[in-house]
Amino acid sequence: MRYASKLSQVEPGRILSQLIHPSVFALLELPTNLPAPERTETDDLQTLTYRGNKGHILFRNDGIRVLIEAFYGELPVLRCALRDRQLDGTDAVSVLTFHPNTDPACNRLPAPGFLAAELSIYSWDPRTYLSGLDVRGTLGHFIADPDEYIWKSFDPGMFFKLWEQAMYLGRAPWQVAMPMSGVATFFVKQSAAFLKGLGYHRVDAVPSWFNVAKFFNKIGYRFTYPEHQVVFETIQRGLRSFGSLDRSQESWLVALQNVPVREFLPSALQLPGRWPVTHTNMYWVRMHLDLNPFPGPDKLGTELTERIAQLRIGPLDPVLVAVLHSGSNCPDTSAVGASSPAATSPAETMPAHPEGDAGGPDPAGKPEADPK
Repeated sequence: MRYASKLSQVEPGRILSQLIHPSVFALLELPTNLPAPERTETDDLQTLTYRGNKGHILFRNDGIRVLIEAFYGELPVLRCALRDRQLDGTDAVSVLTFHPNTDPACNRLPAPGFLAAELSIYSWDPRTYLSGLDVRGTLGHFIADPDEYIWKSFDPGMFFKLWEQAMYLGRAPWQVAMPMSGVATFFVKQSAAFLKGLGYHRVDAVPSWFNVAKFFNKIGYRFTYPEHQVVFETIQRGLRSFGSLDRSQESWLVALQNVPVREFLPSALQLPGRWPVTHTNMYWVRMHLDLNPFPGPDKLGTELTERIAQLRIGPLDPVLVAVLHSGSNCPDTSAVGASSPAATSPAETMPAHPEGDAGGPDPAGKPEADPK
């Protein structure tokens, strides 16, 4: 392979046994003492298939990204990945990086030698897939691809009819099936331990949806960019004024703030902040967990920098309402990024129906949010 990141050099069986929840192996009737896989290798990609009695696991590695997919029969039940970020912010690409993170303003790592990896995780309980996932105008299609109805072809009559139903279904945006219990939390926590053991300085996640950000916030991740922390806290304050909402309802109310014509947003449903759903540009919400300390320089700047710092006379005033970048002024709006949560459309990343394509690009990163 052209690349050889630290994570990509680990033996596949070790990765699977450390990162994948035992319930996935049990569902597929695949022993954790893995059988010998079917193997295909090229100069750019290693592909391994582990077969159980009721399904299989597909393991792909291109030296930068390790992508794992599990199928119960032909139904996808798991799609997760770890991607070394060494190519982010450059023009270089790898085979499994379907949408390169080339914009340096949004994607370059903090310093040379800084090791970071981005995780992604989806899981689906095969017994709970919604119907109508490939039929426009159905509730299933709306939940599978809310961006289609918000950003691409906004029809107020259709949108609000479906949005009202989604509020009471108990499914968050993109949640075409209920997540398998514990699978996301297990993968996220085990990935941190795995990467720390390899010497990585940070593990990243890109929570496109608000409910996913709440999940990561709960388990100790912090926002990489301070403005996203501000908008998160602002939205939290707004949601508290609505009383009792479950996590999926909060997510739909937050999604409502993105309707493109503000006049169609009922004043009683307005929140004091707008979550920057990241499917539309490369200015993503990033969250991260520090793993190993990174040795920074002893001193930055000169005496002049110190004199400038002395001009500050007090703490910053609190910001009550966040103003975020939009697609019109983002450094690059021509593409979305690889393996970031929900960075690509459901048509590309999820099966259009339960028998959908098992080998397409992955949804890259939006965990099932701790599920409920």
